[in-house]
Amino acid sequence: MRALRYILLAAVVISFSAAVCALYIFSPAEHRALPFSPAVTAGEAPEDRGTGAPLGEGPDEPETEPPETEPAPFVPDLPPDKERVYDDFTVRGRFAPSEETASKVGDAIEAFGRPTVFYAVDIETGMTIGRGEDEVYDTASAVKILAALYAFRQIDAGKLSLDEMLTYTEGDYVYGEGIIGHMEFGTQLSLRDVLYHTLNTSDNEGYTMLVRRLDRVDMDKMLEGLGVRVPCYRWTYWPHLTCRELAAVWAEVYRYRDETDGGRMLFDLVSHTEQMHFFRDALGYDTAVKSGWNRSKFGEGGIVFGERTYILVLITDGNYWDANKEGFFNIVRSVDALFCEYAALFVPPGEAETQPETQSETQREAP
Repeated sequence: MRALRYILLAAVVISFSAAVCALYIFSPAEHRALPFSPAVTAGEAPEDRGTGAPLGEGPDEPETEPPETEPAPFVPDLPPDKERVYDDFTVRGRFAPSEETASKVGDAIEAFGRPTVFYAVDIETGMTIGRGEDEVYDTASAVKILAALYAFRQIDAGKLSLDEMLTYTEGDYVYGEGIIGHMEFGTQLSLRDVLYHTLNTSDNEGYTMLVRRLDRVDMDKMLEGLGVRVPCYRWTYWPHLTCRELAAVWAEVYRYRDETDGGRMLFDLVSHTEQMHFFRDALGYDTAVKSGWNRSKFGEGGIVFGERTYILVLITDGNYWDANKEGFFNIVRSVDALFCEYAALFVPPGEAETQPETQSETQREAP
């Protein structure tokens, strides 16, 4: 009888311990109010932004103190009355979409049937439309644009060369998309070819070869300067981001394209990918994009050259299967419909007096 009591007591203790562990493991990520700026204050340990799986030590550099001033958010600090909350998204800026156009977003997401977050920024005005844009997500291969941006900056600075040779090793192999994974270990490829495969076919082995070559501590410093909370690459090759943070990186890609030869080369690569350009497939516009998916997430980030030129990052739960593709496309189209309406109502600064027939946002109140 005493043995039975001991067995029952042990079972209770084990069950309680398992419940505590489950609450810890599956608790949601902390929501951050300003994800474009580092949210870690002096003396706090920064949150691990990746999978937590160490994939090699970064360069030996001393830890740096948090900056005295936080990087400025990409989105302008608009007055509170310029923020409009709708059922399925929030608008910041001088735009109040019609009820009919606004409802298309919710209808498309409901029909898709999976959690969806997105963030869109008008390049010219900074008007934004967002849904869950501050939630940390696994963006899969869409994150490869971060390493590519840093690599081209290093090439422009003379610290890397497109012609230097990298060796494909067993440690670079990652199951998934790509061409390099079918090559023999020990194969040498130029940095130029590695960048091409990483962006053009989303080559996973090319990406791991690229990140292994880069100074990941310094790359985190670049990202922190763009408003991405770090560490990102210190302990993992696959950091998790918010839509807002990934949009900030694409804002830099857009700005950088006219600045240097490396910036132009990077923009040309992401503008002419041979496959995996879902915004382009959905809308028929020219785009500069990097997509990504894995067993649980599917999405894309980039720049859309439509009725308005805007940055769009859209991430959903669920794999990229043919059954899901059209639903994803419909969400993209619903967001673009907002920008088409914005384009029709937009009055350039200083021209409002000369175009009284145009219905501007100030003439139409939000519901």
